[in-house]
Amino acid sequence: MRILNARRLGGRTAFSALVLLVTTAILAGCGTVEGKPEAGELDIRKLSVGKYPIDPLDVRALYIHSPSSGLDLAIGRLADAVVTGPDVDQSFSHGVLSEAMDVSVGLGLVLSHTAEPVAERNNMMFGYTASASTKPISDVRDPESSLVFSPFGHMKPAADATSFNITVLQFPDQQRALTAAEQMEAADFDVAPDQNQRVTLDKEPAAKAHWRPGVPTMGTSMAHGQYVVTVFVQQPNPEVVSLKSLTEKILAAQLLLLDQLPALSPRDMLRLDYDPQAMLRRTLHPVTFPYPHAENEVTRTPRGFLHNVEDQAKWKTLLDDNGVDSTATTRNGALLLRARDDKAAAALWSGITSAATTPTDKPSDVPDTACEETGNNPKPHRIDQEEAWDRSDRFVCTLHYNRYVARVAGTQLADVSQRAAAQYALLVTSQYT
Repeated sequence: MRILNARRLGGRTAFSALVLLVTTAILAGCGTVEGKPEAGELDIRKLSVGKYPIDPLDVRALYIHSPSSGLDLAIGRLADAVVTGPDVDQSFSHGVLSEAMDVSVGLGLVLSHTAEPVAERNNMMFGYTASASTKPISDVRDPESSLVFSPFGHMKPAADATSFNITVLQFPDQQRALTAAEQMEAADFDVAPDQNQRVTLDKEPAAKAHWRPGVPTMGTSMAHGQYVVTVFVQQPNPEVVSLKSLTEKILAAQLLLLDQLPALSPRDMLRLDYDPQAMLRRTLHPVTFPYPHAENEVTRTPRGFLHNVEDQAKWKTLLDDNGVDSTATTRNGALLLRARDDKAAAALWSGITSAATTPTDKPSDVPDTACEETGNNPKPHRIDQEEAWDRSDRFVCTLHYNRYVARVAGTQLADVSQRAAAQYALLVTSQYT
C-alpha cells in the first residue's frame, strides 16, 4: 500500500484522517480464528533421523578444488556424453557395464592389454566406458572371456543377444588422439594378423575397423578431435554387413554428442564446479566433507544416470515422461532425481514404487515414502559397491518432496527409515539455506 504525503491532504487533519481510514480498513479485514495455528510444513524437528545430518553439505563444509577432484568431475561430465543403449536403438534395453577410466584404473577392464600401453604412451587424460545389450547379461563372470579384450567386463552376453561396448578417451591434443587411435587398432589387429581382416566403414571412412570371418564381432577405433572412440559390437550371426551397419549407427550417435562437448585442459578440469545444479547439497551426505567421485558422488544428466541402471528402457521412459533434467548420487548417501515439477515428481515416485515386488514397512513419520526389500545384498556385479548409495540394498525407500524424488538404501530397515527421514528433512531445509 502506498502512503500519500500529508501535505497534499491539507496538513495534520488530513494525515490523521488517513491514519484513521487505514486503521479502520485493516481492522475491518481482521476476524477472530478459533483454534491453534499450525505450520504448513511438517515439523522436521520431530523426525527420527538418527545420526544423519539434515543441513546441506555446503553449509557444513567447503569444497576445495584439487587435481584429483577435477579428474573425477571431468569423467562424470564425459559420462553424460557417452551414448546409452536407447540412444542407438530402443532394442538395446539393458545396461551392462559402465566404468570411469584414468591411467591408474579402468583401462584393463575393457581395453585390450595391447591397447593399454598405447593409451598411456600418448598421455591419455581420462575416459569412460559403457555397454548395452538387447537382453540382460548374467552377473556370472565368463571364465572363457578373452584376456586380450573383455568389453563386457568378463560377463557373457546371451547367445541370441546383440550387444556393444563404447569407450571414449580424451587426450591432450588432436595429434596424440589420432596417433593413439591408429596404434590401438594396429595393436588389436596384430593379435591375430593372419586371421583378422580390415574393414572400411562407408559412413565413417576415417575409422579403423577389423573383424575375423566366422566370428560375430567387430572392433573399431577412431579419433574425433581430442577424443578417441572405440566400439566393439557382438551379434548372434557373423555377418560383416550388419556388424558394419551397427558400428556406423553407434558412431553417428556418439560423435554428435562429442561435437557438443568441448575437450578440457588440465586448468579447465581444476575449475569444474562440484555442484553446478545445486543437487548434491540436497542429497543425503553422511560424510562431513565433499568427496567427488565419477561414479558415487557426482551430478549427472539423465543419460549419465542411465549408464548405472540395468533396465535402461524402463528408466528412460520414467525419466522422459516426467521431465527429469538432473540426478545426483552421494558416497554412502542417496540418489536424487529432479523432475519437471511437483506433479511430475509424484508421478515419477509412483512409477518407481509401483514396480516393487516385496513392499515392506515404511517410516510412519515421513510422508510420501514407500519401502521395499530387494533381496540383493549387495549386487555382485556392481563396481565400487562398497561406496555406492545402494551398496547394501537389502532395503530401499523411495520418497518425494516438491520436484524431487530420492532413494536411500541399507542392510537394516531401521537404518533405512532414519535415512529416509533425514533425506526428507534435508529437502525441506535446503529450500531455505
